[in-house]
Amino acid sequence: MAKSVKAKSSVVRDDSFEILRVGAMEDNDYSRWMENLPNEKQLCPLKDLVIPGSHDSATFFLDQDMEIGPDESPTIQMLGSVFGKVAKSVVHSWSVTQSMSIYEQLLSGIRYLDLRVAYRAQDKQIRILHGLYGWTIEEVLAEINRFVEKYPKEIVILDFNHFYNMDPAAHEMLADTLLASFSEIFRAPGEDGPDVTLQEMWGNEEKVIIIYHDYGVIDAYPCFWPPHLICSPWPNTADRKLLMEFLNKQCAVSTFSEDAFQVTQAVLTPQTSTVFQNMTSTLKDVCAMKCNCHVTGWLKALCGTKCHKFNIIIADFVEFGDFIPTAISLNYFF
Repeated sequence: MAKSVKAKSSVVRDDSFEILRVGAMEDNDYSRWMENLPNEKQLCPLKDLVIPGSHDSATFFLDQDMEIGPDESPTIQMLGSVFGKVAKSVVHSWSVTQSMSIYEQLLSGIRYLDLRVAYRAQDKQIRILHGLYGWTIEEVLAEINRFVEKYPKEIVILDFNHFYNMDPAAHEMLADTLLASFSEIFRAPGEDGPDVTLQEMWGNEEKVIIIYHDYGVIDAYPCFWPPHLICSPWPNTADRKLLMEFLNKQCAVSTFSEDAFQVTQAVLTPQTSTVFQNMTSTLKDVCAMKCNCHVTGWLKALCGTKCHKFNIIIADFVEFGDFIPTAISLNYFF
């Protein structure tokens, strides 16, 4: 898989190489996978489709020239102040969870984006945050618009679920930015909620669903989806065996939630001890790559069985381990 596209304002790129790389990804089997589903899947509720998603979706670029973010503990922020670039380099290694840009992820088949944001007072911008600050929200939304303009029958779910340094004015700023970006193409929850179908959204020329985890904003902007319409239990373990036990229990048909989007978090979460024991390594090498291969094998083994059910499945470094094609293929078995 091609390397990620970096922030335009932060690094020097070979634009001709980027155009070739992205061009090779466009119009592949996964860039139009929703459009190509059989008719019965186009008519079933979105909550009954299997949708691949990315965890901490926009962390492919995190800026080590900026300060450590407010999501980190006071201890980590203190270490950043004392040890500077060395500390931020470690934070960076364990905060980056994706290699591909948003547009590349969407081209590869990702349709759910996990977005965590913060207001940064120094530049008065709302930015992606995970340990360090990343792209501005405008840069992220531009990539989503770029994709849905080219592929109008692909539906993208944006889940804004963590906010930092966000007072009411910052929330209003973000909400207005989202409306300005998607005013003609977003889907309000309405009476159907996650029971809406692809064909219904296509008929209304709706391409984007925005889930916003703040009820104050939901009251002011009822076009956004409230947090009770999505369920996303967090495994919070760095142990692969414990993760699989968690996923097997969560995804059992008998416990599956039927009234909301259901997110399966197929990710290992590094604990403090994990980082200290692997200071010179990365989340990708220690956790993600082996996890993806193991989870993908688990999903393949479940194809055609009736004991598990899936809706949205998310992973780190989504290009590894056949994660995306395996998740999409489940639509033809369940």
